[in-house]
Amino acid sequence: MKNVKNIIMPTDFSKLSLSAFELVKQISELINAEIHIIHVAEKNPPIISMKSYNIDESELKSRYMEQTREELEKIAEELRDETDSKIKSVLLTGLDFEEIVKYAAELHKPDEAESLIVIATHGRTGLMHTLMGSVAEKVIRYARCPVLVVPHMSD
Repeated sequence: MKNVKNIIMPTDFSKLSLSAFELVKQISELINAEIHIIHVAEKNPPIISMKSYNIDESELKSRYMEQTREELEKIAEELRDETDSKIKSVLLTGLDFEEIVKYAAELHKPDEAESLIVIATHGRTGLMHTLMGSVAEKVIRYARCPVLVVPHMSD
């Protein structure tokens, strides 16, 4: 891991997704890597019809993205207080696993800077896994860099 310069930690803002931070922090401090906290917003978020309030869809999407960006930056600020490592917050739009993998590929510089994706997972199996799929599983399948999966630890 001597060439790992970027640690990518996807978050959906859930407590579970943020549970990977302790490990991310330890690794980043050990190898002097920059932490990238990324959130992937849906291109077309589910929006309740607001016609009766005279608010158009583009304004709603704009507000959604603004609130999402604020939430991401709030989390990044809180995490910055817990480490000396540099933390970058990144808001992407699209299909979660595709954007995570694409972002990691964009950071890749052969023989210079590798990326490590650290992602938390619910660890669902059976029917729930079949119905919901797994972002972590898809990231593992398509990423061209190492992926470290942090399992859900029940209390």
